Amino acid sequence: MSVSEQRRKRNFAVAALAAAGLAITTSGAISASTPVPVRASSLNEVAPAASGDWFAWSRSRGNGNSPFDVFAQQPGQAAFKVNPKGTQAFTGGIDGTTLVYQLIRGRRGTRSDLRLYDLATRRQLPMPTGVNSPKWECCGTTSGGWIFYGRGQTRSRDPQLILLRNLTTGEQRVLDTLRDARGVTRAGQLNGNFAVWQRCDPRPKCEIFRYDLTTAASTALPRTPGKIVHSPSVNDSGTVYYVQGNRGCGKSVQVVRQPVDGAAQVVLSLPPGRDIVVTYADRVTPRPPGRVRTTRVYYDLLRCKPRTWDIYRVDDTESIPPPP
Repeated sequence: MSVSEQRRKRNFAVAALAAAGLAITTSGAISASTPVPVRASSLNEVAPAASGDWFAWSRSRGNGNSPFDVFAQQPGQAAFKVNPKGTQAFTGGIDGTTLVYQLIRGRRGTRSDLRLYDLATRRQLPMPTGVNSPKWECCGTTSGGWIFYGRGQTRSRDPQLILLRNLTTGEQRVLDTLRDARGVTRAGQLNGNFAVWQRCDPRPKCEIFRYDLTTAASTALPRTPGKIVHSPSVNDSGTVYYVQGNRGCGKSVQVVRQPVDGAAQVVLSLPPGRDIVVTYADRVTPRPPGRVRTTRVYYDLLRCKPRTWDIYRVDDTESIPPPP
């Protein structure tokens, strides 16, 4: 996520959010909870990521267009800064206790690479050769020994690549390539055997793609005619969560779930003037175990005027039908 895409924040009441949708699919009943604020302050809070009891996000140093830093926290513990002094950074994803994040350096923020960080020991980890390059690396997430990310800047002559790379073997898969300065590709999330990204060639001609690591097949998701789709995430079952809306900031914005099988359903509708830049899906382990599956969908909520951000979450719960 580039610096220019990241300026946001501010408090507003949860009651201002529209009620979540309720629907029936072939896999059982689903429902979404009332949105809950996760990080809401006088600063801009963006780019959420979670795994188990770990949560990471990016926070501005001040109002307006100030630089961002990455912070991480466990429940009941103090938050701590991840990126080194003299840099700025944006969150990517968490797998266990390993965080991948985007580190931006240079006086004008002209160099961007990905970094690995051990949250438990609070130490930077070595990044295997081949992940970073002289080009702009962005938007990394990690799962099961793989890293998923984008290479190449938007609005430039650089080819934009969506890459999947094995951190142990070095195997690399190029999932998408875009050679159009007017277009945009952006890696969404890797979770288990599934990865998702968006491709706009150019905007507003946008699509969401889901990739299955096992079959090495990518699928373009169906979309509502006339809607712009963006900001995808995915849970470990392959259910994709993405944002759709009309052109312009905060125009009929909804969060949609698209399972591997079955129809898309609206999980959340936002009031006018509210939008979303990043979503991130994390499976919640039920205690005690039961016949429900819950995906916690985090998102950074943009207030269009003024451009300020907070982080919220909504729980999408699906009942598991009994065996036949």
